[in-house]
Amino acid sequence: MIARLTGLALAALLAVPGFAEEGATAVGVSTMVRPEANFDRGISMTIWYPAQSDAGASELVGRNAVFEGTPAQREASPQPGKLPLVLLSHGGLRSAEQSGAWLAAKLAAGGFIVAEVSGQRPRDQASAVGEIWRRPAEMAQALDLLLSDPDWQMRIDETRVAVAGVALGGTAALMLGGGQIDTAAYARNCDSSHPAPDCDWFAEGGVDPASVDVQALSLERRDPRVRAVLALAPEYLAEFRPETLAPRRAATKVYGLAEPAAGETRLAVQAGIEVRPLEDARLYDLFARCTPDGAKLLEEEGGDPALCGSTAEDRAAVHDAVASDALHFLHRALGLTG
Repeated sequence: MIARLTGLALAALLAVPGFAEEGATAVGVSTMVRPEANFDRGISMTIWYPAQSDAGASELVGRNAVFEGTPAQREASPQPGKLPLVLLSHGGLRSAEQSGAWLAAKLAAGGFIVAEVSGQRPRDQASAVGEIWRRPAEMAQALDLLLSDPDWQMRIDETRVAVAGVALGGTAALMLGGGQIDTAAYARNCDSSHPAPDCDWFAEGGVDPASVDVQALSLERRDPRVRAVLALAPEYLAEFRPETLAPRRAATKVYGLAEPAAGETRLAVQAGIEVRPLEDARLYDLFARCTPDGAKLLEEEGGDPALCGSTAEDRAAVHDAVASDALHFLHRALGLTG
């Protein structure tokens, strides 16, 4: 990933009894864990959904010493009827779980079931090499699990499925939409003028990302069930083969940051996909809001205090803008009214 959280910064999620946000749309949250899935590495999903007013136990999901939590009602009764589904993958190789809670909750409040998918996090650099292809594979498997689960299959409109992702999760989302990585370009990435965020981390461990399983990386990961793709600041954008994105079997929207990433112009020209800039936004603004002591704690624990470099107000404004535009795109792409 992009930042390392250690020690106290990786404190367990805290449920806060009695917490409630007055006037907010009721958002429920549940958890599904399947240890046998994903090549026996296990899949864990935090599932967010529009809830009925008989809310469950109030909780701040993802709250720890660095990040503020996202309010939700644990195991609240879902609203009746079938709803569209968004599979969400947030962050890079070492992102903390629940990094996408803020986005998941906003999409759920807008009428979607959102499953944030978390596979087993890499233990070290050697075990992380395959994450670029494992991430889309585990998202497709998560969709299989949801659509075969007795509780969720009757609540999901399987004709309206979207994927969304941030950073490496955005890369996975594009791959599920049909995009394929140029393996030769990927092998040269860390020696290019636009190295990925984890190149230094791989080098520290003496691991060359080019040692990835080329056959697994070159496989097409497109899932025909996916009708819409939302990618926020995707990694390896310059390494995608434009001709694999051009057909756009799924409606696709890519968000960039205030400073364009390598590959954005080429993608726009060759694949016909516009990369919309998120004005005044940096990558870390796509993470949760930080606590007042978050930056200091990160510095003390050997992390990157830049993860908490913007004010809570500025980050909240980015979150609101992203969620509003994402909801507009998803409603249009999935043929929803209202």
